[in-house]
Amino acid sequence: MSTSTTITRSAWLFLGLLAIACGLLYIPGLTGALYYDDIRPLSGLASVVNLDSALYYLSSEISGPLGRPVAMLSFLVHVEDWPGAVENIFLFNVLLHLTNGTLVALLVHRLLSLRGVAGSAPAWIAASTAAIWMLMPLQVSSSLIAVQRMATLSAFFVLAGLLIHVQGIAIEDRRRALGAALQALGLVGFTLLAMFTKENGILLPVFALVIQATLLADHTSPGRLRLLRTVAGGGALAIILAYLAYSAFRSGGVFGGREFDLLERIQTQPLILLEYLREAFAPRPYGLHPFHDGYPKVSALAEHPVALFAAILWPTLAVLAVRFRRRYPVAAFAVLWFLAAHLLESTVLGLELYFEHRNYLALFGPCLAIAWAVGRTPVPYRRLAVAGFAAYLATLGAILFHVTSLWGDKLDAAETWFVHAYKSPRAAEHLALLYLEQGRFNEAYQVIRIQVDDCPQCLASVTQAALLACAAGEAQRTRDYFAQAEALAIEARNVSGAATTLTAMHNAIEDGKCSLVDYDQLETLNRSLLRHQTGGLGTLSRKAIHMNLERIALAKGDANSALDHLKQAWAVDRDRALGHAIIDALLERHEIENAEVFHRKVLCREFPKHPVLANVARKQCDESMQAILEAASSHPQRTGDAKTAATP
Repeated sequence: MSTSTTITRSAWLFLGLLAIACGLLYIPGLTGALYYDDIRPLSGLASVVNLDSALYYLSSEISGPLGRPVAMLSFLVHVEDWPGAVENIFLFNVLLHLTNGTLVALLVHRLLSLRGVAGSAPAWIAASTAAIWMLMPLQVSSSLIAVQRMATLSAFFVLAGLLIHVQGIAIEDRRRALGAALQALGLVGFTLLAMFTKENGILLPVFALVIQATLLADHTSPGRLRLLRTVAGGGALAIILAYLAYSAFRSGGVFGGREFDLLERIQTQPLILLEYLREAFAPRPYGLHPFHDGYPKVSALAEHPVALFAAILWPTLAVLAVRFRRRYPVAAFAVLWFLAAHLLESTVLGLELYFEHRNYLALFGPCLAIAWAVGRTPVPYRRLAVAGFAAYLATLGAILFHVTSLWGDKLDAAETWFVHAYKSPRAAEHLALLYLEQGRFNEAYQVIRIQVDDCPQCLASVTQAALLACAAGEAQRTRDYFAQAEALAIEARNVSGAATTLTAMHNAIEDGKCSLVDYDQLETLNRSLLRHQTGGLGTLSRKAIHMNLERIALAKGDANSALDHLKQAWAVDRDRALGHAIIDALLERHEIENAEVFHRKVLCREFPKHPVLANVARKQCDESMQAILEAASSHPQRTGDAKTAATP
């Protein structure tokens, strides 16, 4: 056996041992908590009892326009685990992360071999790249936030698709037909799988284009295969850029439900990209958490020198990477890959400003650049470079263990993040809810009061403070917080979460836990939000407020207003459950003809295109029609009855 082969095997053994070690470092985090985005996709598991309900679960996700059915299919594995054994969900996520790390190593090895890098270098650089990537504490949020399996599973299909695609390139000289077929399978088949797991899987052909333009820039292909790859990658890039331009134009510069506009987002994202890299390679253990909703936006570059520097830096790096991609292919690859990975989630779409999991795939490029630099260090300095690299990996491992241990302790993590998450309403609410679950009302109340002091413009936090003050029986504080909320309903830009808190306040009033606020005050605050926050409220928030007003009207005995708000909620969001609720309300009022017209001309005139959802909708419509027929036979509609418009 040659020395080179022995060294190569040592590299793969190192990778295997490191993957095991990484898995062990994640074990303390398996007892972690669920967070804000986890509940909706996972709670549906409780309703899965047969094949029909399982198919409905796969088809009902609303996180993205494609429904993410492949990701939802992976959650079906946990039907028996929900809600009592969520640690199994986290364990699946961690194993998926280790699998992805293996794919990273295999992809790097194949790419470097295609570049003609000789000896054991491809294996060691591949193993080193995967080592950094797997051990990065920044990656914790992708595995220990349950629902982010959507991101990591999509990454699995991207990496697997690229590996198959590159393998096709490797054999195209010897077996042209098979090579072309593998390239097509990797680009087309796995792009579809990635997209139906999470929509940013559409970036797979763009990643392939980055690889071809940098690491494989000098690789020749028979016939027109290289041209076809360029057209495929360039076409995907053109479609994505056109979509981004259209989305920016359609938004009108304003994002519903966000406290920032398009210009502020564009000015803030370059700075955030720099911060991602800092947290990735020089992590602050307490800076890595799920709650970045308080991240400060950049309103004027002239007033923020670092943001101005970042805004100049990234376009400059992109231009230099394209210009010198043949001379410095690995550096160019690192820059272009990182920027390509952030093309959808960190540009002009109205998403939240900052999420750590957006870097899951993006960090592959920079990790390869570091491993390449270590592996290609001149011989006189290589031992020193390897020793430094080993020490760095050990440091990352130690920080990773600290971070996962914190994430695994729900209360300690919540208390820590409340201190370190910049003005985050979610962090405060998360800790307060944990305190309330433990019966520690005073501590929960104190947390929300501190949050209001830190972020007096956060409407959700102020309304939570009003609710807890009311529950505590503090009349003056309740009045003060409620007045503050009324003012913010008119002028605040940060109103996310307010609708949910107002629903909770209604529940407290209804249950007799809040006697210092009445339905008239609550109605006024809900109406003020609708009237003044025309751009600040998203679709779901506007729907929730109309539902709040419907409940208030029913509590006050005003059936006409209740029905009107139900119809307005339907107009905002054509939720079929709302449509059937409208029919039920009309039948309760004996407006049988109006119910039948709404059923026939509005609700059941068209069905969803998805066959499973369409089947469920038809069954619901049949049940509603049966109810209408029974009501008609029991309560014939009298001539001269007042009729309301059937169509909201």
